[in-house]
Amino acid sequence: MTPDELKANVDTIVVVIMENRSFDHVLSHLRHPDYGRRTEVDGIQDLKKPDYLNPNTDGEGVAPFWMNDHPFDSDFPHDPEAVATQLRHSDVTGTYLMNGFVQAFEDQFHTSVADPPVMGLLKPDAVPASGALAAKYTVCNRWFACIPTSTAPNRLMSNCGYTNIRDTGVVVPDHDTVYEWLLDRGIPWRAYCAGLPFFTLMPELSQLLLTSHFRRLSQLADDLKNESVNDCPNVIFIEPDYYDCPIHLRPPCDNHAPLAMAPGEAFLADVYMMLSRDEKRWSRTVFIVTYDEHGRFFDHTRSAASCEV
Repeated sequence: MTPDELKANVDTIVVVIMENRSFDHVLSHLRHPDYGRRTEVDGIQDLKKPDYLNPNTDGEGVAPFWMNDHPFDSDFPHDPEAVATQLRHSDVTGTYLMNGFVQAFEDQFHTSVADPPVMGLLKPDAVPASGALAAKYTVCNRWFACIPTSTAPNRLMSNCGYTNIRDTGVVVPDHDTVYEWLLDRGIPWRAYCAGLPFFTLMPELSQLLLTSHFRRLSQLADDLKNESVNDCPNVIFIEPDYYDCPIHLRPPCDNHAPLAMAPGEAFLADVYMMLSRDEKRWSRTVFIVTYDEHGRFFDHTRSAASCEV
C-alpha cells in the first residue's frame, strides 16, 4: 500500500504493544497439524524436531511442549546476558542456535525441572483473543524484538526508533519519541492507558502526560461513540496496565510473566470490541497488536534478538 492509498483508505491507526511473550509461545500452534496447519505461519509443526531441543545442565535435550495458561512463580531471565545465553551464537556456523533457553532458566533458578516453563507453548484455548484475531485478520508469520534485551530498551526502539540504554532501569532517559514526531507534523494522536503510561518513566514527557493526549482506557468507548471520524485522532496508542508498575489502576494485564495470559487476553478482547463496534469506522482502521520482546520464552527463530526487521 502506497502512502496515498493509505491516506485514501485508512482514517486511524491503532497500536497495542503487549509484554514479554515470544511468537512461538503465543501463536506457533497455528502451524501445528492439530491446530490449524497454516503453512504461511512460521510456527511449530513438530514439537520433536531435533533443532528445537534445548540441553539442560545434565546434557539432556528438552523439547517444547504444550502448556496450559497459568501464573508463574516468578519472572524469567531476559537481561542482555541471559538473552545471549538463550540465543547461543555459534562461532562455527555464524548463526544463532536458539537452544539456550533452558540453560538461562536453570542458571537463574539453580534448579532443573522436567518441563521448564520457558519451553511451553500455548494452545488455542489459552489465547482466545489473540487466536481469534489471528484467525480472522492478517497475522505476521513471526515477530521480532528490536534488540536482544529487556523491556525498556525495546519499547524505546518501538516508540523512538533508537535507545541509549541496554537494560531496563527505574528511569528512562529522555529520547525523541513518536509523540513529538506526530506533534511536529500536526498529526492528531492520543494514548489510552489502562494503567500508568510507560513514558511516566521519562522525565522529559512529564508535562505532555498531563495533557488531553493521554486518557484513561475507560474513555475510549465514549470518545469513539461521540466523536466524528474527522475529530478522531489519526493515531491511537493503547497501553495495558503494566505488571512492573508500582501503582495499578486495574489488575495488571500486559502478559508480563509471572502473569497468566488471561488478563491480557481479556484486555485485548475489550479493546477490539470498542474499536470494532462501529462497523464503518472499523473498516477504515488499522489495528496492530504486537509484543515488545520475547520475555525469555522459547522461539525457534531469531525473533528474540534480530534487528533485521
